[in-house]
Amino acid sequence: MKKRRKDRERRKTQARFSDSGEYSNSVRLIKNAKNYPLHECLIEKEWQDRGLAHILLSRRQPNNKLILGVYLVDLYCLGLKNTFCNANISLEEYQGLKLATFKETVLVPCPPENICKIIFGAIEYAKKLGFKPHKDFDLSQFVLKELPINESNLTLEFGSDGKPLYIAGPDDDFNTIIKTLKKNIGEDNFDFIAPIPLGGHR
Repeated sequence: MKKRRKDRERRKTQARFSDSGEYSNSVRLIKNAKNYPLHECLIEKEWQDRGLAHILLSRRQPNNKLILGVYLVDLYCLGLKNTFCNANISLEEYQGLKLATFKETVLVPCPPENICKIIFGAIEYAKKLGFKPHKDFDLSQFVLKELPINESNLTLEFGSDGKPLYIAGPDDDFNTIIKTLKKNIGEDNFDFIAPIPLGGHR
């Protein structure tokens, strides 16, 4: 139910994005996001304990509407699991999306340089394991452009206890992910947690 509510709110926020003219304008704004000042930079409060970080970064357009980027980062294994972005979001829409998408999550301010280090560091870690960032990062990466990643003093540890830990999510292709890990780093070099019985998995 929680996932369906989030999906509905996300579809509502992105509805205008499907119109060809609005889509082109939004893409243009997003690709120029580096020219707009930061509005908010937020991260899930418990991200270090969970190894999973929900991140929301927004920039203010000249018309006071917002460009936003949302990122779901798995520091234990998969890197950037999900992301989306949009532009021309009113403050009211932004607050509604924030409440709906992160209803079960406490978000706290985070320096933008730390946000970048978390996202790009997790992407590089996952790349070594055979995983690419979510396809929508081709666009949502522009929301992060020219943020001061090299100024971050944040110490990060990817994986858990020295090796990748794959925690299966409800929408994951579990078998494919396990096969990818076995192929790239070997069967004994990672751990995994499956929330449901594995059945015939080998």
